[in-house]
Amino acid sequence: MEASITLKNVSKHYKNRYALSNLSFGIEKGSTFAIIGQNGSGKSTLLKLLSSTLYTDEGKIYIKGKNINKHKEELKKVLGFLPDSSMHDNNLTGRENLKIRCDYLGYSQNNFDTIVMPLVKRFMFEDYLDYPANTYSPGIRKRLDIIQVLMKDSEILLLDEPLMGLDFNLRNIFLKYLLEMKGQKTIVVASNEFTEIQTIADRWIVLHNQCIRFDGNIEKMISHNIKFVGQVEIKKGKDHITESINTNPRVNKTINLGNSIQIICDSFFDFYKIIKKINEEDIIRISCNSVNMEELINQLLSDEGL
Repeated sequence: MEASITLKNVSKHYKNRYALSNLSFGIEKGSTFAIIGQNGSGKSTLLKLLSSTLYTDEGKIYIKGKNINKHKEELKKVLGFLPDSSMHDNNLTGRENLKIRCDYLGYSQNNFDTIVMPLVKRFMFEDYLDYPANTYSPGIRKRLDIIQVLMKDSEILLLDEPLMGLDFNLRNIFLKYLLEMKGQKTIVVASNEFTEIQTIADRWIVLHNQCIRFDGNIEKMISHNIKFVGQVEIKKGKDHITESINTNPRVNKTINLGNSIQIICDSFFDFYKIIKKINEEDIIRISCNSVNMEELINQLLSDEGL
């Protein structure tokens, strides 16, 4: 397969501390590649290097076969970058922010109607278009930024913690979008939401202490027996719902927590399908619990004998 992104002995340091050390790997064109790790592991730094927001201190990065430091402006045209910080103006409305983004991309009003509005509807943003961004919750702000990135229709998407702040339904909407883009775009996602991201990723690396501790796919990771854990709180007097959950073939195990039920299954999408069988009026709250990154890292280091 053709490589879309290639890193050769890449390092980045700040003063006397390395943020990343001697990374070498390639990302295939049209694949979904995940960068997993705890806060401070170097995920955001790596995405900033790939987006040319930062420069490497050692090593080289190639995008579509071209050195990113030598072809920065040319390669920016094929890159869409969602940073971990806001990319909108809080003093403007959502619509005004999107109009400014359209102007920057050279889009017309017709493009706004045909490109932007379908994304606005898909990410359930219509009701917030004409309110100032400083009145939004963190999840609504994240939706606005996601729309701004996706409206460019970039060949390569670099997404830093794209699920952070999104509720259960929006996570499902965004993950489905990424699944639809498989093979059409090269997608690089940095996250500590392992159990959701691994559902859509063709391959991922786990960063720890500025180095790669795991590099592989689901077949390689399956020996670690990583499951998805979700939780649903149901209204009182709905014992039949608990029984239906317990007998659902997608469920590996349930744990009764009194006011709620913890559901363990193979993936986020299995959890979503389990929840969809419950009447929305009977649900008080849904939460998704990603795998504990510290436990995952400890398991990987243990397997390496470290």
